[in-house]
Amino acid sequence: MAVDHQRRQVLRAARFMPKVRGVEASKHRIGSREALWLAPARSQSQGAVLYLHGGAYVLGSPMTHKNVASRMARQTGLPVLVPDYPLAPASRCPAALTDARAAWAHLLDCGLPPERIVIAGDSAGGGLAVALAQSLAGEVEQPAAVVVFSPWVDLSLTGETIRSLASADPVLSADYLGWAARTYLGGRIATDPEASPLFGDFAEFPPLLIQAGGREILLDDAIRLATAARATGTDVRLELEPDLWHAWQLFAGLLPEADSALVRAAKFIDARLPAR
Repeated sequence: MAVDHQRRQVLRAARFMPKVRGVEASKHRIGSREALWLAPARSQSQGAVLYLHGGAYVLGSPMTHKNVASRMARQTGLPVLVPDYPLAPASRCPAALTDARAAWAHLLDCGLPPERIVIAGDSAGGGLAVALAQSLAGEVEQPAAVVVFSPWVDLSLTGETIRSLASADPVLSADYLGWAARTYLGGRIATDPEASPLFGDFAEFPPLLIQAGGREILLDDAIRLATAARATGTDVRLELEPDLWHAWQLFAGLLPEADSALVRAAKFIDARLPAR
């Protein structure tokens, strides 16, 4: 299926998600690209969530992830910025990371305290969130936390569950991920930390929440990510749902387990933000 057709299908499916009340959506501009700003009504919080959408670096947009990002805004009481970072094959690694850094810098330029900004994402966006946090290591401005749902952090696909859970995963396949990885990498080595942050440096990494499903082939990515971060002393919380699938949080509003996952994510975030 052609990439453009895949993108239309994903966007069409997103339109069937229930509307989220109590969150105001507006378009934002970051350089030459658009972003979606989702602000909970009557919120006066000095902070924000930078949410990086999934889609294997070839699909997705702020509109396809408006539901989950809006519900995060409502649960956390924080506005959520969802940048429309460039996708492959038109833009290859490290284009997504470059735009993610621009979105982070934009929030700082808006006057938001870095210690009250959380970086979050799902699937490829989860991997991108980890790569962004790694790229900020050693800088003065550090995020309060990183929250990732079913993160794809190893584009070399060396996780054991890529094979062992192939027949159990209702969403992903190794063949599709392999194609997406090659498309995004554009000849780069698959273990390059800018694309596969599992192989990056976790020194000075912020508190990390990882949620993953027991029926997804990327389960091992989540487990190895937790192990690598803990090895450097990072505050890590790993939540596994044995019967759920890849990025089930996107079904918030329809799936009770997705709503519960976002509630737990909001509590994790609140516990790691400095007191107002």
